[in-house]
This record gives sequence, structure tokens and C-alpha cells, in this order.
Amino acid sequence: MNGYDWYIVQTKPRQELRAEEHLQQQGAEVFSPFLTIENIRSGQRQSSRSALFPGYLFVRFLNNPSLISKVRSTRGVRHLLVFGSQPARLADDIVRDIKERCRGDNVQETLKKGQKVRIESGPFQLYEGIFEEYDGERRAVIFLSLLNSQQKLVMDLHDLTIA
Repeated sequence: MNGYDWYIVQTKPRQELRAEEHLQQQGAEVFSPFLTIENIRSGQRQSSRSALFPGYLFVRFLNNPSLISKVRSTRGVRHLLVFGSQPARLADDIVRDIKERCRGDNVQETLKKGQKVRIESGPFQLYEGIFEEYDGERRAVIFLSLLNSQQKLVMDLHDLTIA
């Protein structure tokens, strides 16, 4: 087993967050992709978070690959997905691609006022700014230091990552 590969963990029903927390406590890097779904309820637009792969997490142990054997006994985990007798593995490139495709949705739930963000595309690519607030469903207001002053920018969430 390669410690740089990702493994697929099936969680117990509605215990994804519990499994994620306990796996991280064991030193695992955990990725749980989700999308933001917009619904209209009572004439109001509402957003909700929906798992891209309900009941599954991606996990890897960079510092100690042997810990993969303890996944099954982790709280919230049903089992490690296997093919035959070997754990199912995903290359880092595949998980990185999924992260990229979900980036705007995943960053939307995690940004907090005052948090540093990095602009990933456009004329200010690779600049860092400070998150101020959301501007609608898909945009964020950030402050960027330019020419010795703070400039207020409205950016698409897909163009931002947490710095």
C-alpha cells in the first residue's frame, strides 16, 4: 500500500462528520466532497449542502500508512472499500481533480470573515486578500491590498481558495 494513495471509506448512515473527525484525530487527511444545492422554499431561495458521494469519504495517511488497518474500528466508519482482498485505492490526481471541480462549493461553506483567501484566476491571480462577506450565492466580497490601500472586490467563489 502506498501512503500517498487515497482510500475510500464507507461510513455508517448519517455519521460522515463523526467518521471524518475521528479519522483526522488518527492523523488521516480526509476529503468529503459536497455541492451547494439551491432550493426555493416558501418563495425564498435557500442553499443546502449535499454530499457528492453520500456515505463515503476519501482518506489517506501520509505520515503513517500502516494506520489504514485501523480505519475499520474508527467511530462512524462502516468499512474500508475493497476489491477482492485489497483496499480500493485512488490516485492523488483523481482526488485533486474532484477537489478542483468542487472548489467553489467547498470553499463557500468554510469562509469566515477576516480569513485569508487566494485568488486562483483572473487579473489578480495568486494575490491574497481578506474575506469580508458573501455577496449572493456564488460571490464573495474580499479586501485586497493594492497601492497602499484596501480595495474592495467582488469575486466568484470558484476563483478563491483558502490561503
